[in-house]
Amino acid sequence: MSNQPIHDEAEMTFGEHLDEVRKILVRVAVVFTLLFIVLFSLKGIVLDIVFAPIRETFPTNQFFSWLASLIGSETLSIHPETVELFNNKMAGQFLLHIKSSIVGAFIIAFPYLIWELWLFVKPALPPHQRKQSIRYVLETPIWFVMGLLFGYYIISPLAINFLGNYQVSDQISNIIDVSSFMTTVISVSFAAAVAFQLPLLIRLLATIGIISSSGMRQYRKIAVVALLCFAAIITPPDIISQCLIFVPCYVLYEYGIGIAERIEKRRAHEEAIYQAKVAAEKAKAEQEAAEKEAAEKAEAERKAAEKADKPAEEKAEAKESKDSDDNEPTADNPAEKPAAEAESAEEHKADEPKSEEPAEKVTEKSAPKRGEQTDEMPDNPNPGDYDVMDEHEVSFGVSESTDEELEIMRRFMPKSDE
Repeated sequence: MSNQPIHDEAEMTFGEHLDEVRKILVRVAVVFTLLFIVLFSLKGIVLDIVFAPIRETFPTNQFFSWLASLIGSETLSIHPETVELFNNKMAGQFLLHIKSSIVGAFIIAFPYLIWELWLFVKPALPPHQRKQSIRYVLETPIWFVMGLLFGYYIISPLAINFLGNYQVSDQISNIIDVSSFMTTVISVSFAAAVAFQLPLLIRLLATIGIISSSGMRQYRKIAVVALLCFAAIITPPDIISQCLIFVPCYVLYEYGIGIAERIEKRRAHEEAIYQAKVAAEKAKAEQEAAEKEAAEKAEAERKAAEKADKPAEEKAEAKESKDSDDNEPTADNPAEKPAAEAESAEEHKADEPKSEEPAEKVTEKSAPKRGEQTDEMPDNPNPGDYDVMDEHEVSFGVSESTDEELEIMRRFMPKSDE
């Protein structure tokens, strides 16, 4: 069956959760049914695995027999072959076949069940917890199988040997019912599988912060009593099975203390890194604030210096303006005019129209003063001509003459003999 991942939504309604649970149960049921059918069809293999602990060829039985012969003591020797099994029910063996197939299907489907459970819980976990939870998803089936093998290969043969050969009187023979035998094998195997989940439980509680390594050491005696009670509950009612479950549980408890210590060290390291990061950010912020404050202070000092230098500059500019005013030429002192102004006047004079030059020359040349004789004028001028000139009041200024006045002057002035 294909695993359809649960959609990652921020929130799901209660009906949507129920619908998702229904889909998970359907997928798990389909996988479990297929495995059950396969194992039920393999009747010989499944039943051989179930009854293997009472055979001499079982690895644990051979090991203890070798150990007993090595030490020279038959106390450690295991003889499970002396255990006799019988069936006193009509459908006993058929039910045994169904029961063994169901147990085998559950064992094989257990990793898939954990995976489906993780897919259901994953949307509710933060991203960093999702990465951490993958470790639990992978390790849970591993520890489960390790505990199952420990119970099957270690605890089951010892429990069967002890319980099957135990006698309170020679007059009573032990004939074990096959269903009781199978219940013993399954119970001790699954008890060990559950007990081997203790390291994962300790790791989870230590990660959350509920327990600590120091607390586990402090309450070690209470933990021992709790483990004994747990072993007595999940095992058959005999001291051997209880001790065989208690010993690995206590070892796993001590191993869990080491796990808690490693988690605490990692947490302290992460906390130190976080504190260092916070301190670095704080120092950086303080440095930036100091640099900003220094820049603002420098800017304020610069503005204050500019403000203080401004009156001096204005005073210097005023002094320069006053000096320039004092050095400028006035109307009373024309000799003090700069050479530049003289040059400008000359350039202006040179740029005047050339058409006026003849008139100016004629005016300057032919404009005698009243009552003054010139070489060009006759000795006996016509009095009438002068009267006319007096009537028109001709002006001989160069700048004030016009073309009309020049024409009048030419008309009434005597012509010179060329």
